[in-house]
Amino acid sequence: MPYTISFWEEDTFIRTYDLIIVGAGIVGLSAAYYYKSKYPEKRVLVIEKGFYPQGASTRNAGFACFGSVTEILDDLKMESEEDVQNRIRARYEGLNKLRAVLGDEQISYRQCGGFELFENKEEFKKAANHIERFNHWLEDLTSEKEVYQSCRTNGYSAIKNRLEGAIHTGKMMKTLIEKVIQVGVEIRWNSRVTHIQESQIKINESIALNAQNVLIATNGFTSNLLPELPISPARGYVFVTNELKNNQWKGTFHYDKGYVYFRDIGNRVLLGGARNLDKQEETSSEFNVNPRIKNWLIDFANNVLRLENGWQIDYEWTGIMGFAQSKSPVLKKISEHLYTAVGLGGMGVAIGMQIGSDAVELMED
Repeated sequence: MPYTISFWEEDTFIRTYDLIIVGAGIVGLSAAYYYKSKYPEKRVLVIEKGFYPQGASTRNAGFACFGSVTEILDDLKMESEEDVQNRIRARYEGLNKLRAVLGDEQISYRQCGGFELFENKEEFKKAANHIERFNHWLEDLTSEKEVYQSCRTNGYSAIKNRLEGAIHTGKMMKTLIEKVIQVGVEIRWNSRVTHIQESQIKINESIALNAQNVLIATNGFTSNLLPELPISPARGYVFVTNELKNNQWKGTFHYDKGYVYFRDIGNRVLLGGARNLDKQEETSSEFNVNPRIKNWLIDFANNVLRLENGWQIDYEWTGIMGFAQSKSPVLKKISEHLYTAVGLGGMGVAIGMQIGSDAVELMED
C-alpha cells in the first residue's frame, strides 16, 4: 500500500504556507528570518535536502572579505567603475549586517586583515601602483581611510586590506538556524524537492506542498530545479592541515587573483581554491575531489607556504558555489508566485544575508 497522508499530518504540516523557501543556506535562512520577523503571523517553511545545509554555506573557507586589489583590477577590465564600486560597497555592508545580526562572538569573527600575496615582483608593482586609487574609493564607500597598504609577510611582498577578517562558518550557520527557529520558521531537513510547478512543490516525489510564494535559494544546485536559469555550479576544494608546531601564516590570504586562498585556524592551515586550473571539470555539482587541483595545492603548501616537514591533511572537502553570467546574483521574479535568489559567485558570506533581505523586498513589490 502506498504512503498516504493522515488527517493529523494534513491539518498540521500540509496546510498551505505563506512562503516556502527551497535551500537552507545563508540566503534561504536569511530570507526566512527577515520575512517571519516582519510578518510573525505568516507560515514560513524552509526545505533542505541535507542533514544540515549543503552546498557552500558550511563548506567555504570562512573569509570575511570584499575585494583584493588584483580582483578589482580584473573586474575593471569587464565592468564600469560604478558597477565595481557598487559591488564592493554591497560586500562591505553585507558583512557588517551579518556581524550585527548574528554577533561577532557567536560567529568567532576576528578582524585579522586580508593579505594578497605576490611571488612576482613586477605583478606586485603593477598592483601596488593602484593602492592610493583604491584607498580613495574605500574612503568614499566606507568612510575608512588607508584600507590597503603594501607590506612584507613571511618573505613575500603583499598588499594588506586591514578591514578583512575571518569567521567560523559552522558557528555562523548554527546561530542563523537558531534565530530562524526562534522567530517561528519551520525547517525540514533531509527533504529533497523533486518538482516545482508555480506555487506547488513536491518533496521526495510523494509529498505535495502549496504556498502563496516560493523562493528558490539553491545557488549552485539551481539548474536541477530550474534548468532554464543561467546558473552554473562551481566546485571548490579545501583542506585543513594537522596541528603544526609553528604556523607562521596568521590572517587570511589570497594568491593568484584570488583563485587560491589560505588562512590559519589556530595552529592549522586551511588552503583551497585553484579552480582556474581546470574550470571545465570544476563546473560540477558533484562533491568529488579533483586530483590535479589537490596535488597543485599540496605543492603550493610545500614550496610557497613552506609548511614544516611532515605536515598532513586532516580534513578535506569540496563545496558547490553558484555563478551567474555576471558577478551579480540572479534576484528575480520568475512567475506570479515563484522567485529566485541565486548565483552568489562565491561571496555568500559577504552578501548572503543582504540578498535574503532583498528577496523579501522583491516578494513585496
